[in-house]
Amino acid sequence: MVSFAGPSGTGKTTLLEGVIGRLTSKGYRVAAVKHDAHRIELDTEGKDSWRLRRAGADSTLLMGRDQMAWFGGDGAGPDLHQAVGLFAATADLVVVEGFRSAGLPTVIVAREGHGDGRWEPPDPALVLTTAHPSDVDEVAELLQQRFLG
Repeated sequence: MVSFAGPSGTGKTTLLEGVIGRLTSKGYRVAAVKHDAHRIELDTEGKDSWRLRRAGADSTLLMGRDQMAWFGGDGAGPDLHQAVGLFAATADLVVVEGFRSAGLPTVIVAREGHGDGRWEPPDPALVLTTAHPSDVDEVAELLQQRFLG
């Protein structure tokens, strides 16, 4: 696993889109995890999963043939490593957007004029590189050499 971290608006998703495209075009299987600091609203009022949670289920796992969504009642959610364990076996590399405190090797995404100075980077020992959202080829090559050998 490798994390892509940076202040809001720096282009983390843009860089990840490009890197994932480059690596998958070379035949690698890449899985992605997106951290969202806001509450994700997928459980629609009136749907069965919503009704089961409303009835008192502590957590609900909604599973389809190629999709899965977990709804927890206590707000804690699964640990990143536990959640990734559900699908990591099918991937050559897992890229994570955010989770800068997870102790993962990290690509810092930076763009001039973005960030308010309050964002705290991860431990410097974990930083692989600092990249601009347009540094797709360089970051894809770094990840290929470092993790996909």
